Amino acid sequence: MAIMALVGLMAWRGMDALIRGRETIDRHANDDAAYTQLVRQFDKDCQEILRRDELNVTTSAPTPANPSAGAVVGLSAALPTIVTGSKTIWWMRHYRADSLDAWLLVGYGMGPAGLQRLISQPLLSRTQALSLWSNVAREPDLVSTDLVVSYELPSIVRQTFVVQAPSTSGTTLASTSDQQGIQMQWWLKDVTFPITRSCLLGGAL
Repeated sequence: MAIMALVGLMAWRGMDALIRGRETIDRHANDDAAYTQLVRQFDKDCQEILRRDELNVTTSAPTPANPSAGAVVGLSAALPTIVTGSKTIWWMRHYRADSLDAWLLVGYGMGPAGLQRLISQPLLSRTQALSLWSNVAREPDLVSTDLVVSYELPSIVRQTFVVQAPSTSGTTLASTSDQQGIQMQWWLKDVTFPITRSCLLGGAL
């Protein structure tokens, strides 16, 4: 009886260690999947950043042939491509949805529950998109009701970012639009090295 009890105790401890190990593996796998999703989403957000020459193009009045958009007149430098606050970094995406132009504001910032990705609803009006972008540019850390959290990563406890400004000496606005970039770093709890991702306007590295 004593031998059987000892064997049973050893088997129970082995099974308990196996279950705990499986739970740890599953937790790490879920974390890895979440980090992979973050990197892929960031890459996609980067690939569709609205460049300065696209953001600040001005148009004339709508034409009868195209009442929703006027003809391109020229460029201005009124609105920045990337907006940063103390906690959040923002930019605007431009993409095609069902054969229509659409715009989306995207932000990455730290909230009470860790890293947050914030987005606007898809905007089918360029005027509406620029109006919302102007509001965000004035108060980058003040999240309005027009923006929602698309997902959170509680395991990321700190975010840092560096924005590389384009050089404009001796060049035109359009030719320097692709020289602006971002370097993002996300710091995980109890991990020495951060997740690092770099991005140039129009594509991720």
